[in-house]
Amino acid sequence: MSVQMGFFIALAAITLWSGYMVVAARLITHAAFYMALSFVSVAGIFILLNAEFLAAAQVLIYAGAVATIIIFAIMLSNVREIRSDADCPPGIIQRLSLNLRSERLGILPVVVGVIFGLAMAYVYLKAGWTTNAQPAFTNTTASIGQELFTTYAVPFEVASLLLLVAMVGAIILTIKEGK
Repeated sequence: MSVQMGFFIALAAITLWSGYMVVAARLITHAAFYMALSFVSVAGIFILLNAEFLAAAQVLIYAGAVATIIIFAIMLSNVREIRSDADCPPGIIQRLSLNLRSERLGILPVVVGVIFGLAMAYVYLKAGWTTNAQPAFTNTTASIGQELFTTYAVPFEVASLLLLVAMVGAIILTIKEGK
């Protein structure tokens, strides 16, 4: 097993564990932090795939902006617990057991997840994958920037104007609601 494969397995395990902890955490703020950890580990997987631009966008947009907004919204809304301490045993095995026996969650999500995983494994095994790999780009960020500011300059500017109009509209609506 190569070092890159080892890092991929570690990052995938962190992503899966933090994804589970998002829905199994007792405190909603902890769930938000686990979500940010999941975003960062996905960015690590992007780095392993030589997609530096996607990794940077993942960290800046999702782990930085989205997770921060969610954490601020949680802290400002005064919501602390998802469920009471009496309903939530301390260990991860006990919590998993409780979630599998609950009326709301039950075993159905696990069954659906296993069926989906088996379907994906079937597709993976039956697909005719090509074995000749294309050479990787040497600098994907520079090539994306070059295309963005030459070939796609007008759509980029139109998108930025639309975002500016949406931001000004949100400010105007907020001011009108305050009066």
